[in-house]
This record gives sequence, C-alpha cells and structure tokens, in this order.
Amino acid sequence: MRIEAGGSLRLEWPKGAVDLVFFIGSRRMGRSFAFQQDGRLYQAPAGYYANRGAWDSPPGYERDATPDFSRPITAECLFCHATRARLSSGAVNRYDEIGHGIQCERCHGSPAEHEKLVSPGKLAPRLRDSVCEQCHLAGEVRLVQPGKRMEDFGPGQDLAEYVEVFTGVSGGVKVNGHAEALAASRCKQASGNRLWCGTCHNPHSTQANYNAVCRSCHAQPHNPGDCAGCHMPKARASDGGHSVFTDHSISTRQRTAALASYFGRQPSPRNLGLAYARLGVRQRDPEYLEKAWPLLRQAASVQQPDPLLYSTIAGLLQAGGRKEQAILYYRLSLEQDPLQPDVMRKLADLLGPGEEAQRWRRKAAAILPPLRN
Repeated sequence: MRIEAGGSLRLEWPKGAVDLVFFIGSRRMGRSFAFQQDGRLYQAPAGYYANRGAWDSPPGYERDATPDFSRPITAECLFCHATRARLSSGAVNRYDEIGHGIQCERCHGSPAEHEKLVSPGKLAPRLRDSVCEQCHLAGEVRLVQPGKRMEDFGPGQDLAEYVEVFTGVSGGVKVNGHAEALAASRCKQASGNRLWCGTCHNPHSTQANYNAVCRSCHAQPHNPGDCAGCHMPKARASDGGHSVFTDHSISTRQRTAALASYFGRQPSPRNLGLAYARLGVRQRDPEYLEKAWPLLRQAASVQQPDPLLYSTIAGLLQAGGRKEQAILYYRLSLEQDPLQPDVMRKLADLLGPGEEAQRWRRKAAAILPPLRN
C-alpha cells in the first residue's frame, strides 16, 4: 500500500497497481476499499483495521489463500454503504450515480418529496424497525422477495414486503446481525415494541448513556459498573474479517434452532428452499440440500418469473451431474434476467466447445469484462 501525493491511496502488487477511489467505513473500526477499471467498480482485497492499526484482508477475503481483484461491487453491496446507487443500463457494477455515505434520506426519505418525509420514531413499530433492519438485519439467509428490488424500499415501508430473512441454525456475532440478536434477547422479549434500536442509539449523536437506558427498567442493578461492558460484550464477527462488534443478544446465549422466518410468518416453499440450498452449499451439508430439493421443485411448479430460483436449481443439478437439465434451467434463468454474467459462464462451461458457448462467454464479458493486469 502506498500513499500518493495529496493523500490518495494506491495498492501495488507484482503484476500491477490500482488507485483506491472508493472506501466504505468511517475508519473508527476500519475501512474497505474499491477501485475502478473501465468505469466499473471492484472490491480491493485489502482493508484497514483501526482496532489493530494494521492492513489485512477485508471481509469476504479472510479465508482466501490467493485473493483476487475481480469481485464486482454490485448495487446489492452498495445498498447499505451508499445513500443511493444508480446502475448504468445493462451493467452490474458501473454506475451513473453514487450517493456517497449514509445521508438523511436513507432513514427519512427523499428530500425531493418533502411532504413524504418520515420520522422513524413516530412510525408504527414494524415500519419503525424496518428503517434500521434494512441494513442491520442479516440472519442466516436474507432473500429478496420475487418481483421486488431492494432499491425500491424506502423509510415508512415494511421491509418484510421486500425480503425474507431466516434466523436460527447458529449463534454468534454477525456484522449486520444486530436486529436478530436483539430480538433473541430476554430484554426485547419482555419489553416488546418498547425496546428498539432507537432506545439506545441516536443516529444524530455519538453520545449515549447506555447505563441510563438499562436502569430505566432495571431500577436496582446488581452492579454499579458498566452494564453494556458485561452484558453486551464485543466479540469477533463470524462474517466480518478481523473486526469485533457488539453482541446485542444481551447475555442470552444464542442456541442452535430450526431455520425460521425472522418476521414470524410461514415461509414460502421458494424462500425456505433457497435458504436451505444456500446453507447447504455454504456449509457443505448434504442434509440441507436434501431439505431444499422438494421445496424448490414445488416452487418451480408454479412457473412464475424467478431467475434466482431457476439458477439455484440449475446449480444443484449441475453439482449432481445432471448436465442437460442444468442447461435447461440456466437458460430459463437467463431468459428472465439477462444480466447474470456468472450464470452465463456456468452455462458456457456446461455447453463445452462450440459457437453457442463462445456466444455466452462474449455476452458475459460484455457485462463484466475480465480485469487487465
């Protein structure tokens, strides 16, 4: 890493160098960085950790023996790290506009529609909590509902209409797992809707008296010291690189539980099947994949546009050696969403040598070209 004149950062390695033109994080905990090539935005495999005063692999790269430079920063990535991100037509990581940082409109609505601005604390509990959950609710698996786009969500709406979030299976601290950890706590379960993120956190101020909040319920604390220091300790996040985050479960040990909807509803076969499939691949657990198959088949029988469903089925078929069926489902997924370069490359690999496979590779390269060294 080298600091250029004027304070800009340049990442160099034996085969090349890139200027780090975009960063995520306040640097209180750390920062991740991105670079551009041909106007497209990619994640850099280097991050700064303020708590250690050191550079290291950023979240997502910590288990990679040979970090790459080809990870596109998509609109899904920027949803929680930029106020708005408007993709260029036909692109997955080239933007016409990025509203840097988290500005007022992320929680209050667009200033262009002043009469529709909201005050989160005055909303009904489900809508109020949705404002925080849009970025602080990860679960074990988070799926966008079919036909929905996260960029269309706005303050004052119910996040449950846009996503399904599955919790359970494992505990531990997650980078964006504050909402589900709080929901699992005895404090939240006893207090109900009275306890929410805004009870302790004021987004407009860094000053907070957490002890006063705790003692508003616990009038006779067993210890005059720091409540949060003992009951909400910091721990290393399972999905957060080398960072530590506050455990919001408030002394409740998160036990392994069955996969369930965070919103307390009966999940659809589609969502539950996709969740089991994602967990099965991530954890290399065939039991989850066995649970996924009948649910995915049931969801596919509905025959409605759902490119994620069909590409997931194709991937499982491919892993099982069912080449021809996998090809059919990859094609069906691409018919419904042609901006999937990874799916195009998987289809091309299955098709083998030939002009059709080369056409798919050229299409994928047009959307997400290979990086130049």
